[in-house]
Amino acid sequence: MKRIAAISLLLAGATWAADPKTVDGVTAAEKAWAAATAKADETALNKLLAADLDYVHSNGDADNKTQFIGNMKSGARRYHKVEHEKIDARVYGNTAVVTATARIETSQKGGAPAPAHLRFIHVWVHQKGQWQMVAHQSLRLPN
Repeated sequence: MKRIAAISLLLAGATWAADPKTVDGVTAAEKAWAAATAKADETALNKLLAADLDYVHSNGDADNKTQFIGNMKSGARRYHKVEHEKIDARVYGNTAVVTATARIETSQKGGAPAPAHLRFIHVWVHQKGQWQMVAHQSLRLPN
């Protein structure tokens, strides 16, 4: 009987860990955003970014979802690398706050890639059965 109870607890824990509304779920979405951004994957970004996205870059420029994706498609802004150093995610119901640091390389209008060391905050909302980013704000750290 104890063995069955222990197995039940383990299975319950495995089910909880697989729940997409957990910290693991939002961390996976965060990593998927980084990969999709570096690849300029419009299909993935359309799923990961909320329609009402507010994306504030480290230079103060602000984009909505259409502008963010459009700038990548046109080459106005290209992300060559997005590599997280640290991710801290906290979930509050259907909302999550991610604070992170990352090494990023971007280019503007076909220019040479420039490295940046950024700290940013992302706000994610679990809607339409998945995590979607609703806000991004970043600041530059010393390289």
